[in-house]
Amino acid sequence: MQRYFVNQINNDRVILNKEQEHHILKVMRMKENEEITCVNEGRVFLCKITSTNPLEVEVTNQLEEDNELKNKVTLLYCLPKGDKLDLVLQKATELGVYEIVLVQSERCVAKIKKEDEERKLERFNKIVLEASEQSKRSVVPLVNKIISFKDISKYSFDHQFIAYENEKEDSFYSELTKVNPGESIGILIGSEGGFSLKEVDFAKENNYHSISLGKRILRSETAVFYALSAIGFYLER
Repeated sequence: MQRYFVNQINNDRVILNKEQEHHILKVMRMKENEEITCVNEGRVFLCKITSTNPLEVEVTNQLEEDNELKNKVTLLYCLPKGDKLDLVLQKATELGVYEIVLVQSERCVAKIKKEDEERKLERFNKIVLEASEQSKRSVVPLVNKIISFKDISKYSFDHQFIAYENEKEDSFYSELTKVNPGESIGILIGSEGGFSLKEVDFAKENNYHSISLGKRILRSETAVFYALSAIGFYLER
């Protein structure tokens, strides 16, 4: 069933934006009496199309869903090269991430110019919105403005991890066993080439715990999928 995130519901009447109206009528070609789900402020509603000219959608019932992780997980991700970021945003959303912070680290090949940032962020948030609808989320993750590496110090979580390929001591799983329900998690993952030793030291100084993601060296995007899958699997066990 098609899902839409809406900003307003008035007296059980769903207020859709122009893009959503176009999608319902022109892309999905929906008819009267067809049903959709609408999400407003984290609440999920079963709705019915009562008219197509003009388009009118009304709430028929509130649904009880439990599709979100019990812990808020923030991905701090260093900009990768090429079009990998689009895929990471989509899959991170499907895997339940609550927030995404884009980071410009020392070894980032990709650069986003300041004058292009607002336009890029608009597109990134659209990717996340569509992935949230597809994966039946009740929350749309926020993609934050790009920060410099030193600004990771402005973020604080109950559990803070940096994935470091040279970490030999601590496994990710052993650290996840220390996470309690409701506690926030921040996971910092590098771009191609990983982190410099200076960055790892800086992260540790700011309470990021260095963890290993296994014996093999993972690509930047694979590391994201591995880490978020491990977190989701552990939290939903």
